[in-house]
Amino acid sequence: MDSVPEHWITLPGPSNWFEIHHPPQWISEERQGTLAIRPPDTDALVAINTVWIEEKTPGELPTLQDIVSQFPETRGVTTCPENQFGAVECLQGEAVLAPSRKWWEKMLTPGEWRSWTMWSFRQENLIIVITLLHAGERDPEFESIVRMMLSSMDLCEHPADPPEVFAQKATALAKEKFPLLSIELVDQFLLQVETSRLNLRNFYRAYVRAPDQFERILLPAFTTAVQVQGWGENETTPDLEIVRERLMPMLYPQDQWQEKFPNVVGTPWIAGLVVLYVVDEANAYWYVRDELLEHWSISSEELHSLTIGNLQDHFEQEPMEMAVATAEDGTPTMMMPNNPNTYNTVRLLSESFRERMREAVTGDLIVGAPGRDFFVALSVKVPEMLSQVKQQVKSDFQTTDHPLTDRLLLITADGVSELVEEVQ
Repeated sequence: MDSVPEHWITLPGPSNWFEIHHPPQWISEERQGTLAIRPPDTDALVAINTVWIEEKTPGELPTLQDIVSQFPETRGVTTCPENQFGAVECLQGEAVLAPSRKWWEKMLTPGEWRSWTMWSFRQENLIIVITLLHAGERDPEFESIVRMMLSSMDLCEHPADPPEVFAQKATALAKEKFPLLSIELVDQFLLQVETSRLNLRNFYRAYVRAPDQFERILLPAFTTAVQVQGWGENETTPDLEIVRERLMPMLYPQDQWQEKFPNVVGTPWIAGLVVLYVVDEANAYWYVRDELLEHWSISSEELHSLTIGNLQDHFEQEPMEMAVATAEDGTPTMMMPNNPNTYNTVRLLSESFRERMREAVTGDLIVGAPGRDFFVALSVKVPEMLSQVKQQVKSDFQTTDHPLTDRLLLITADGVSELVEEVQ
């Protein structure tokens, strides 16, 4: 990867297949499976399409000419003079993107011709097609920036399988390891193991960062799911005193809680998050169900208070080490946990912890909480860093194993709220 300006944004591709860098003011979005990056206030853009080719797929692979032939009208299509940025193919030309028109319409109202360049990259089963589309005629400055972006692109050496292939292989692995059990993929990422359902989504997020660790990532979860099949009432409905010291709070996206865990105790928080409650086991945790509150004869408020106390005890036994960035005068400006921990982000529920962070920066904090294991806290006294932090939070939210929110929080003496406007 060639060097790019340090302030440029790093944008990961789907399934961690590639990384590309772009100017911070450019806007990135996904449109029907296509990743689009564009400068503000213009129709010019860079479109990135990815195609996964199964080894068993018959016939010839698609070429750029096949894609170009889908344009309603083209002219001046030529092959680029040299192999650029490691691309296996490169074409350029002009096209009219409006729907195809009759011959007499073309004579009366000539179409708007737009210049384009298209590159194709190949890495094992993966094909990446990148299209530079000008607003009209070629813009040398825009094209120069895009070429810097392409020179910065880093392709994954061994691309991970796409989600649907991963899910199928995970199902096959479970059936191979536990042939006597009933195992079925009931949804794209939902694996039924006898009476237990295992959501594969978070395991896929871990897998795309380490495709060579496929079995190591999945087998512990399969083993736990199988062990649950042998649980009796003592394990599924334990007395409170048995699990009291292992009850912990856990932040979770509220929409997913309502969709996937409607019978699990939850307390709505802020920024689209909810506080769930878990019983911490040696290698896993399980959620506290509504029926357990009745069995324990406690309220959800009492459960919340109990778990916050246990959270405090946890970090007294395993203190959180913080990485701290400082200003020139030595004042802390940004803090984040040094090491991942299941309960790192949920510690933001602790009033005493929040006050200690505010004391460290002598003021209020803006916090990004993209995932369960990680958060970043930025002093409001350095607003010039906010844009970069915001972009990184959005990126981490897309790639972390246990995503929470890409919204930002504001910690003040009054508590925690969602940041609704940037600090001036």
